[in-house]
Amino acid sequence: MPQMPPLIDQTDRQHSPYRWVMLTMVTLSGFITMGFPTAGLSALFSEIATSLDLDLIQIGVIWGVGTVMGIFTSLLGGSFVDYFGTRRMLVVLCLATGLTGALRGLAVDFWSLFLFSFLFGVVQPILPMNFIKLNREWFSSRQLGFAAGVMSAGFATGAMLGSRFSATVLSPLFGGWRAVLVFLGLCSVVLALIWAVAHPPVDLKRGTRGLNTRHVVANLHYVARFRELWIIALAVFGVMGLMNSLVGYVPTYLREIGWEAVDADSAIPIFFLASLIGVVPVSHLSDRLGNRRLVMALGTTMMALGTLLMFAAGDTYWVVILAMVIAGCCFDSFMALMGASITEVEGLEVAFMGSALGFGGVLQNLGGTIMPPIGNSLSTIELNAPFLLWAASGLFATVILLSYRARKAK
Repeated sequence: MPQMPPLIDQTDRQHSPYRWVMLTMVTLSGFITMGFPTAGLSALFSEIATSLDLDLIQIGVIWGVGTVMGIFTSLLGGSFVDYFGTRRMLVVLCLATGLTGALRGLAVDFWSLFLFSFLFGVVQPILPMNFIKLNREWFSSRQLGFAAGVMSAGFATGAMLGSRFSATVLSPLFGGWRAVLVFLGLCSVVLALIWAVAHPPVDLKRGTRGLNTRHVVANLHYVARFRELWIIALAVFGVMGLMNSLVGYVPTYLREIGWEAVDADSAIPIFFLASLIGVVPVSHLSDRLGNRRLVMALGTTMMALGTLLMFAAGDTYWVVILAMVIAGCCFDSFMALMGASITEVEGLEVAFMGSALGFGGVLQNLGGTIMPPIGNSLSTIELNAPFLLWAASGLFATVILLSYRARKAK
């Protein structure tokens, strides 16, 4: 068995070459535990629905249950990250994500799939908090935007490949959707074992009090006092509402206006491809400018413009593709900078970063949960009407980010 890396003091981490090993592991973890299985499940829904005799409403429930659970588990999960440390939490969460993800492949009907998806949704939303905090521990502010961009590239690559190849390549190769979900789950289990070896041991100083409800509430009360954190959290509420809505609605919308299934299914991979291409350079730009919120505001503006273009695009193929490129080019860079910005909130102690990320995760998952159904309800007026609401959601994020800069400058 490989030797465990030696304990590296916190003050030395940001100068240690081993930080690149940590960044590689974080990027790989985002691909394996988040991006590929999430987008892959969406691609497999048609096959799953046929196998389990599910209707569109039941598919929507399965798709949304993880986001709903993220609203509730983010707060508690952030406190867990602070208390137990990234090493313990990464091993446990990768293992739990793998096992619950694989269980979905054993579902025999809607309720068993719902139960396993519920369990999966309890643990998976906590993982990104570990990745973001780990980056902050190993990278200084002058490199943090770049590191966050590389990490998000793992998410974006997984989402793009998962949406493209889960149903068309892996399912025929492994013999169906069940084997694909089991395989992806086992990959996360293996990753947990790698984390146990690769992550250096950490000397945790937790004090004398244990982790209890009062402790969690006290942490949240502390981080909720930071106005800057509220600004970032409200912005991510708008962005996740926009993104989750587009990903869920665009393929169905394009079919409804007459597109062939192959063309309709190509729009979202274009969104993620544009995001992947832009994530590292846009994130690194924030390092060069020394102003993350300005770059984030640029990203939210692009997302709003791309969504607004979808409203006007009609069935014109190249206009739709252009809209997806504009809407997607800054999404993952925004999410990368969102996490980095939360860890850099002025006055926020390292010991409370997990709680702060959990606070942001609540609004993130809330936006991704409530905006799709609200927007979809507007389709009874006109099929393209939901895009106006979601474009407004992106514009809301821009206004919030820029308003904070204006006040701070006074």
